[in-house]
Amino acid sequence: MSSLLLELNIHNTRNRNKKVALAIFLVLSIVCVIADIFIGSQGLTFTQVIHALIHPQTSDIASKIIVWNIRMPMALMAPLIGAALALAGAQMQTTLNNPLADPYTFGVSAAAGFGASLVITNVIAIPFVPAQYQIALMAFIMCLLTTFLIAAISSLKRISIEGVMLFGIAVMFAYDSLLTMMQYVASETQLQTLVFWQMGSLDRGSWEKITVLAIVLPIILLIMMKDAWQLSTLKIGHERAQAMGINVKRLRIKTLLLVSVITSLAVSFVGAVGFVGLVAPHIARMVLGEDQRYFLPASCLVGAVLLELASIASKSIMPGIILPLTVVMSIIGIPFFIYLIIKKGGRF
Repeated sequence: MSSLLLELNIHNTRNRNKKVALAIFLVLSIVCVIADIFIGSQGLTFTQVIHALIHPQTSDIASKIIVWNIRMPMALMAPLIGAALALAGAQMQTTLNNPLADPYTFGVSAAAGFGASLVITNVIAIPFVPAQYQIALMAFIMCLLTTFLIAAISSLKRISIEGVMLFGIAVMFAYDSLLTMMQYVASETQLQTLVFWQMGSLDRGSWEKITVLAIVLPIILLIMMKDAWQLSTLKIGHERAQAMGINVKRLRIKTLLLVSVITSLAVSFVGAVGFVGLVAPHIARMVLGEDQRYFLPASCLVGAVLLELASIASKSIMPGIILPLTVVMSIIGIPFFIYLIIKKGGRF
């Protein structure tokens, strides 16, 4: 009886610590958003930003436009995009049983970018779909096809985890080559837009896009949270999960479909941003473990913090110039990628 009570106390303490960690990540994300609003290349003072936020009607026009039309959309897009990519990476790592899986390294982001390029260069026009939604829809279609192709390869028993990883990298290079070809045939205006997809930038954030992400992301997270125990069971092996009555194939298809939705939205809104989906889930896993009830929201919050920090750094490293997000995230992501390889001894 005493041993049961001891185990129960240990369990409750661990859960309480996990909730505290989630609360800390949430506070960090809020602090980063506030800091991002106050930091910029336009040189507004602290007082000017506060006045524009609280009293936009009486604020000068320049301060109001900078704060509400530029800084606020960028500052709010960053955590939403970071959370979406981190959630996608976390679920790809879980369902594909590959610690190096994420939308960027497996070519899913590149696939979405290629789909967008087909619409941007007028190669494809989707009938009966408004022009402003065609890019997102084509990005989603390519993202979905690529995700299921990778899932199909990973389901082959003779293909190892390393083999799936190499296949994903090959897919990424293939789409990068196709994107280069689209750049070659694009007009000057189309070329500028295509470069945006490859670099990733928050400067095209808008209140409409923020609203879409703020609605879609929580819905997808809640759907995934409903499958939390099944997803946690996948970590002990797909065969054992099937023996416990879990339809692994259906769960994988459902999860990867949701991954495709949030990845395509993120890429169509800000372009391909690398390494968020790789780094954030690993940080969340190191702090909170594999329990999906805590791991999924933690991944979202860590992703939000990382991309918000990247947004701040992109405006601060070279004053007057906003660096592409992919450049800033690579500074963080590549060393972390190498660390994972060294830590695992090249075995995954």
